Amino acid sequence: MTRRLSFALSVALVTLGAPVASAQLFNVTPSGQRSTGRWLFDFGGQMAQPIGAFHGQVDRAWGVGGSVRHHFRWFAPLGVRGDVTWLNYGNENKDVPLSPTINRVLVDMRTMNNIALVTIGPELMVPRGPVRPYVYAFAGYSYFYTESSASDDNGGSSFASSTNFDDGGFASGWGGGVRIPIQFRTVEAALDGGARLTRNGTRTYLRRGDILDQPDGSLLFNPRTTPADFWQFHLGVSFAPKYR
Repeated sequence: MTRRLSFALSVALVTLGAPVASAQLFNVTPSGQRSTGRWLFDFGGQMAQPIGAFHGQVDRAWGVGGSVRHHFRWFAPLGVRGDVTWLNYGNENKDVPLSPTINRVLVDMRTMNNIALVTIGPELMVPRGPVRPYVYAFAGYSYFYTESSASDDNGGSSFASSTNFDDGGFASGWGGGVRIPIQFRTVEAALDGGARLTRNGTRTYLRRGDILDQPDGSLLFNPRTTPADFWQFHLGVSFAPKYR
């Protein structure tokens, strides 16, 4: 755990103070009715900003992500969360013959450079109020892969695909954000935005233009090997069922 994360967690605990030490803060409203449940579900857009050597190879990545959070009744601020993210950092499109012997039939070949992340870790969150900040740490798996698919040249669905290159391994980091609740009758919705630093270690990957088609039909790869760390920024919606 980094010094920054340790400091952030300490600040969060001090901010929560004595009132949030009771589990009732998560389960009971001032009127005596039960409030937000222990499960939170998030979904939203993602933007990744590479840092260090990775920034020299990739400008940024865009994608989507979701998370599931579970907070404990015996101490409402503390919970655990799992996150899933998919990011794309470059595409290529070409019209190519279906095969060397059927060279008058063209298909649309699309090559995508992607990153998939699955992580889990502890979270501290202010459980009540109009603004609910949170901090968390995580560890998991990141998977860098380049995939090509073929579809008809009228933009139809893909009928064939193949993974051209991939590399994966351990990922970890820390992050934080804020929820702004919007009350409804049966669920509590919220705007949710934040950022996290994802450390992937060294990865070998392809970027746009790194696959060269040879005259004999073979492929020539030009892989890059660098540290592959980046900041992730997200903005989306969060919701939780209410219990009475």
